[in-house]
Amino acid sequence: MKKFFFRFSILLFSSSLLFIGCEKEENKIDIEEPPKEADYNYDVLSLGEVAVGLWVTPPANYQTSEEYARIRECGINFVNGFHYFENSNSRILKVLDYCEENNLKFFVNKATVAEDIVKYSKNADKSLLTKFINEIKPYAEHPAFAGELLMDEPGKPLFGAISAFTKAFEEAYPDKMWHVNLFPSYATGGIQAPNYNDYISNWLLTVPSKHISYDSYPLLATGGITNDYFYNLDIIRSKSRFRKIPFWTFIQTLSIAGTPGVPDKREPSETDIRWQVWTNLTFGAKGIQYFCYWSPGNGSEQFGEALIGLNGEKTVRYDYVKKINNDINRIGKILLNCHAEGVILTSVKEYPMFEQLYNFGIIDSVTGDESIVGCFENEKGEKKVLITTLTPDKPSNVILHLSENSRKIKVWINGSSQEKVVNDKSISFQIKEGEAVFVEFLD
Repeated sequence: MKKFFFRFSILLFSSSLLFIGCEKEENKIDIEEPPKEADYNYDVLSLGEVAVGLWVTPPANYQTSEEYARIRECGINFVNGFHYFENSNSRILKVLDYCEENNLKFFVNKATVAEDIVKYSKNADKSLLTKFINEIKPYAEHPAFAGELLMDEPGKPLFGAISAFTKAFEEAYPDKMWHVNLFPSYATGGIQAPNYNDYISNWLLTVPSKHISYDSYPLLATGGITNDYFYNLDIIRSKSRFRKIPFWTFIQTLSIAGTPGVPDKREPSETDIRWQVWTNLTFGAKGIQYFCYWSPGNGSEQFGEALIGLNGEKTVRYDYVKKINNDINRIGKILLNCHAEGVILTSVKEYPMFEQLYNFGIIDSVTGDESIVGCFENEKGEKKVLITTLTPDKPSNVILHLSENSRKIKVWINGSSQEKVVNDKSISFQIKEGEAVFVEFLD
């Protein structure tokens, strides 16, 4: 993923993705009974809004309260620590203070934890768990401490060790949260599993999770998007919906080149960034994380500039992200209390999906231009849909065909809403590139 110093050789799915068809037959790996419908919490950080995080924090020379105020001003509400920069308890405590001053939650990330998880997977030495728990004590009571970011992109063989660490953490710090980010579906070498379905299902069966996080970067340098992007979103949506847990994703904010086995990714435009955010919410994401906030340095992979350049100055993408974070806020608060029941995908090209919908509630079908229609239901049984364009480069005229007419709806565009009465059996929406329409069916 975003792990600059991590070098698994991974192979991109072929454009046909033939094996997904075979994998679909195995999509009942989950053997647990789903939790009771009322037993869910999608707001795991207790923010009252969609969780909005970042990857790559300000470097040591920029660790000031003013820098963390700039993070908050961008519409970000939690920070994933970056162990290269917060590499001592004194630095961790200093950054926690800055986060508290600016109403941010912070996940501590320590290189030694990931190293010890790998050691534990080879030799289950209980002293490693004791060390892990004890090393949290100096900052455990800090108000800004959200929990521990244990590691990034583990392969399946590490799941048992991670489970031991998470259980120890939950026992010692029951009011805090642990965080692990998983591989995308195109990381066929990194997952160390027969297929992606097996990888995700075994994660959820092995590691009792209150949320799931993964990253997938879709914006190809040659134009267009990766073929498996929607499949990845949909399988995570389906697995998390079954367990009534939220899923978090990552948004690509920079160009990426030189990742072994993976096509290069382009520098995102404002439309590219907005489209990613709306698409992730359309599939049901309850948290988004930006890769990256601060521009990373280059190694064998080359990265463009993110929201903040290496010189500490804002790039144009800072304001792009600030605007979309503001635009999703009110709609996001509604979606935070809704189950993501599935997605109706309208496209000329066949994009693989895990469990595609074709109708929902009174929506019999969707026609018009290519689009994505996310289908949601709250605890009262009220239906809602979030509609965006299929790709970031084309607008869409979308028509919802209904089984009945004379329905009252509320239509949201960004933070503004308007109630309307539908007097026939279809509704149409013109959606620009990088935009979305949210529809609540009121009666």
